Amino acid sequence: MTGEAKKLKGKRLVYVPEELIHDVLRIAQGRGETVSKFIEEAVRLAIRAYGVGYPPEKAAEILEVLQAQKVLGGAFVPQEALGFMVESIYNNSREELLKQWYECGRLYGRYLKERFSDPIAALKCFLEVTRWDLNEVEAIKEDKAVMLRCISTALSIKATELLCKFLEGVITGLAYKVQNIECLRGMIIIAFNS
Repeated sequence: MTGEAKKLKGKRLVYVPEELIHDVLRIAQGRGETVSKFIEEAVRLAIRAYGVGYPPEKAAEILEVLQAQKVLGGAFVPQEALGFMVESIYNNSREELLKQWYECGRLYGRYLKERFSDPIAALKCFLEVTRWDLNEVEAIKEDKAVMLRCISTALSIKATELLCKFLEGVITGLAYKVQNIECLRGMIIIAFNS
């Protein structure tokens, strides 16, 4: 064993801000474990998050968004199955389907507004995490104006239209006003402001 490895084998004292210690104590006591065990587990989990390519703050953001998805009754559906359902229903009930996606979007927007301090960032994360058919998601904020851009090489025109209607509902639920919508197969650009 090298000298460096011997030095790292023992335990180290790490300073933690006092405001965090109160939360750590509360959580550790609630779990019935020592502060040391709780902190050790938290550090291990942060290392695991880095191991799959996420810094801990991004991993926490993803977990919050997935929890929101669960609370709102969202479900992960294989893309092929969703495409089949859209194709089967769209031609016969297009207006009703668009209305349903819009109303679901309004509910999501309202929830994001109440639950997250930065609902636009939460929406972006939500789209990145739950829509694996999107290649790019961008939300650019300038003062009170926002431009949301979603790009996909996999979306059909019908699926693009439904996602666009959902996003229009989300934006309404967030209490923004839509200024402009561009919806082409696989590309949605929505400009909105408060």
